[in-house]
Amino acid sequence: MEITNTDQLAAYLKKEQIRFGSLKQLSGGNANFVWRMIDGSESGKSVIIKHAEAYVAASEVRMPLPVDRMDFEHLILSRLAKILDRRAPVITPECYQYDPANHVLMLQDGGPRTLKEAYTDPNLDIQRVGRELGQWVATLHRETTTVNIGDNQTAKFCFRYSYSNLATTLQKYGLDPSVGERVDKEYGNVLDTDDECVCHGDFWPGNVLVDGRRLMVVDWEMVRRGCGAKDVGQFAAEAWLLDRFRGGRGLLFAFLSGYCEDVRQGKDSNLRGAVKRGKESLLRVATQMGSHLAFWPARVPWGTEEETKEIIEQGFELLVRALADDMDWFEGSILKQMLGGTGELSA
Repeated sequence: MEITNTDQLAAYLKKEQIRFGSLKQLSGGNANFVWRMIDGSESGKSVIIKHAEAYVAASEVRMPLPVDRMDFEHLILSRLAKILDRRAPVITPECYQYDPANHVLMLQDGGPRTLKEAYTDPNLDIQRVGRELGQWVATLHRETTTVNIGDNQTAKFCFRYSYSNLATTLQKYGLDPSVGERVDKEYGNVLDTDDECVCHGDFWPGNVLVDGRRLMVVDWEMVRRGCGAKDVGQFAAEAWLLDRFRGGRGLLFAFLSGYCEDVRQGKDSNLRGAVKRGKESLLRVATQMGSHLAFWPARVPWGTEEETKEIIEQGFELLVRALADDMDWFEGSILKQMLGGTGELSA
C-alpha cells in the first residue's frame, strides 16, 4: 500500500482500525515518510509514524532504496529495549507497533527539536549533553558485541558512499585525490567485513532529539554490525562543525571526554573487542571524521565557498596524518583526548 501523503496515511489507519485525533507530516528526514500522530484516546499521546517506500522519500527522481531498512530499525529497537537502561539520560524510542507488510512503524515521540537545532540554546548544557552521548555510544558498542541483527547491505552501501567518492571531491578542491583512493582502499573496503558490535550507522546531532534533560537517539534504519569507531568519527565530525559555525560551545570536547571516560572505566570488563584502544581506535576515528569533513560539507554547505574549502582541508589533514600514523601530530590535534601518555585510549 502506497503511503506518501497524509490522506493515504489516514486511510491506512482507518483500515487498520487505529484511532487518531490528528496527523501532521514532518519534514527534515530523507529516507522515509514521517508523521506525528495524536492518538484518539483520552490521553492524546503523541506518536511518530514512519513509513518506507522502495525509494528515498526526499529524492525527486525516486532513487531506489530497499524497504527492509524499516525491518532493521524495528529489530534493533526491540533488541535495545532489553539491553540498554531506559532510565538513563540517553534513550532509544519505544516501539509501539510495526506492520512489516506495509513497513509502517509507530514509535515513541522524542519531541520536535534535534540537538543540531538546539545547539545554540543558552539553556542547554552542551557539556552535559556531549558527555552523556559519548558515554552512551561507548555503552552501545560494548553491550552489543554478540547481538545479531543480520546483514544490512543497504546501510553498508550508504555508509560506503562518501569513501567511494572521496577522491573526486578532494580533486575538485585542489587536493591530492590519491589520498582519497588510499583511504577508500584501506578503510572503506573493510566496512563490509567489520563485525565488532552494533553501530547506529548514522550517528550525528540531527538524529538526537532533545526534550528537557532527556536525549533520544532516533533513525536507526542504517543500523549495522561494524566498527564502533565509525559512529564516534561521524558524530565527532558533525560536533566539530557545530562548534566551528554555531558558537564554539565545546560539544566535540565533551563528547570525546565522555566516550573516552566510559572506555577507560571499562578496561577491566569483557569488552570482547567492541572498542579498540590506542592507535588503532584513533586511526579509525580519524579516518571517519576526516572522510566526513572532506566529503559532506561540499554537498551540505555550512558557510561560504571559502569556508567549505577550509573544512575540506581540515578533513584532508586528518586523513593524511592518519595514513602516515603521525602520532606526534595527533597528540596536539582535535582528537588528542583519545591518546594518553602510554598510547592507550584515555579520557
